[in-house]
Amino acid sequence: MSQKTEKPTLSGQRIKTRKRDEKEKYDPTGFRDAIIQGLNESGSDLELVSKFLDTAGSKLDYRRYGETLFDILLAGGILAPGGTLALDVDPQKTSRTDVCIFSAANDLDTLKNFAQVITKVIRRYKYLEKTLEDEFKKVLVFLKGFSPVEREKLGKVTAVLLAGGQIPPTVLPKVLQDHLVKDGIALEFIVEVFKTWLGEKDSATVWASLRKAGLDSRLMDVCRELY
Repeated sequence: MSQKTEKPTLSGQRIKTRKRDEKEKYDPTGFRDAIIQGLNESGSDLELVSKFLDTAGSKLDYRRYGETLFDILLAGGILAPGGTLALDVDPQKTSRTDVCIFSAANDLDTLKNFAQVITKVIRRYKYLEKTLEDEFKKVLVFLKGFSPVEREKLGKVTAVLLAGGQIPPTVLPKVLQDHLVKDGIALEFIVEVFKTWLGEKDSATVWASLRKAGLDSRLMDVCRELY
């Protein structure tokens, strides 16, 4: 019986690996650049924006960079801790876009249209629902880093998404950070949210949502300032 002889190998020989086995480098700025380019090319036409985001999800890794995606749709770029935009070290490189909620006109119809863009994205890519919830929990902590007008726009969009069920009311307690309460920012924001939310849903539905979410008494006390 013949025996199969082993082929000699060289010490230090490089073993070829399949591309799918190689770990892809984490590159949120590269993702940001691709999204910003597409948004800028779409311009103010939100139908084109939605179409771009729909098709881009098959090429770009929304699952990995979902937080970056929502940072851009809300604030126009990647949010650094505290709520400021992280700018690129290269001043010639575009690191933000005006095709976002913070740069939109401060009227409810326009902001509803931007909220609809977000809604379409999470309906198309269901795994982004939890990412969107986490995004709002994050940005509500950053409120002090935003301008009063940006906070007002964010409050309206938050209310629209709450009314539509895209985010749960359990995101709201994040606004009750001591520094936000002390500076009056928390109350101003919650008033803006409830003013818009109560325009979308009746008060019984709103309060039922809050009770079902088991929100703490501190939030309920702040909310009672509306009445």
